[in-house]
Amino acid sequence: MIVVVAFASLPAWRSAGAGPRQQSAPPARADTVVRMVAEPVHRGVATLVEELSIGVADGAEEYMLGEVADLALAPDGSLYVFDRQVPVIRHYDAQGKFLRNVGRSGQGPGEYRSSSGIAVTRDGRLLLWDTVNWRINVYSAGGDFVEQWTTPSGMSGGGTAGYSRALLVDTAGLVVTRKTILNIRDIANRPTIWIRYRPDGTLVDTLFPPPWPDPDEPLVATARGARISVAVPFSPTRWLALSPLGYFVAGFPSRYSFEVHRPGQPVLSVRRDARPEPVPRSERAAERNRVEERMRRTDPAWSWNGPDIPTTKPLYDGLVVGLDGRVWVAVIPEVSPRVGNSSGGSGVGRPSGVRPPVPTTRESPRPALYDVFEPDGRYVGQVRIPAKVSTVLRRGGHIWGIAFDEDDVPRIKRYRIEWGR
Repeated sequence: MIVVVAFASLPAWRSAGAGPRQQSAPPARADTVVRMVAEPVHRGVATLVEELSIGVADGAEEYMLGEVADLALAPDGSLYVFDRQVPVIRHYDAQGKFLRNVGRSGQGPGEYRSSSGIAVTRDGRLLLWDTVNWRINVYSAGGDFVEQWTTPSGMSGGGTAGYSRALLVDTAGLVVTRKTILNIRDIANRPTIWIRYRPDGTLVDTLFPPPWPDPDEPLVATARGARISVAVPFSPTRWLALSPLGYFVAGFPSRYSFEVHRPGQPVLSVRRDARPEPVPRSERAAERNRVEERMRRTDPAWSWNGPDIPTTKPLYDGLVVGLDGRVWVAVIPEVSPRVGNSSGGSGVGRPSGVRPPVPTTRESPRPALYDVFEPDGRYVGQVRIPAKVSTVLRRGGHIWGIAFDEDDVPRIKRYRIEWGR
């Protein structure tokens, strides 16, 4: 069911040009279209069928994986893997056979010190964003170094940044990096921006996130020059992702909804009726005691100085947009060793630098559960992700991710989604 809401939204898209003070005019105010979804296209919960596995616990070096930071899919179905532990980019064909290493560690041409993301252009070139050297390395489909593009750091001196999976190539062929703006005067307020480049490395523009209500203030403790900020446990985080289709998708887990901000079009608000899960009184008390204990390590006289812990949990805990523009909403988030939650989105409801809620215990591996929506808001169905799997890429009926065995040895997996009827 689609309901047209007769109120005007704030400008949903802003773009700043490359030159100083250059900024395109914001679009005219647009009405919001609300789409209430109910029954999915596929009933039941889809399962994953393993089609490919790369990696061994013991054997040839090119198949032994350490800390897999990112994956990138080539037009021919081959896969690039960045292993942060070595560090190295490894290239495997569509059947999982090792082809070559691309580049090597260092600071010279074609070398890298880190990776904040890898991606493949439409013509098959491989890109690696090195935020230690602050450049994007460009390699041919055959693994040869072609050129490098300098990227702005936004940091003083020799500062580096530890972004994760913050590089993509959209369906228009533009190369996009995600970064934060350093604000020395206000460390807690460092907005996230997306910088777009043409396929030749020239700058196109800078995208700023759509406006949203101010988030809840964090809990803060300050003493003797030390300062710590902690988010209120169980408080909802506003999620934001840039779709490869060229627009923002913003998630609001305080209610079950997300917004699609297509430039020049009405904002599409997709919503589902969902009942929030209550937070047991004992769990709220335990979280409060744990936060107080942590904050008083910094300030022994600290007392609660922010909003109270909510009585209900957020309706979801993550939002990711696939390579095909489908929106994946994490009803049950992924928990896997050394990798954590899935990539693709970023929680930007909290000020930068604010630490997440303090967990009561180390979460046990468990299956994750996603609601999947088409770019136009149609509800496709639910997909269950096995425990100890961190998903990275999603396209059509397939998922690529990192799975860990009982000894936490990682392997790259490709799964086929088996939908119910």
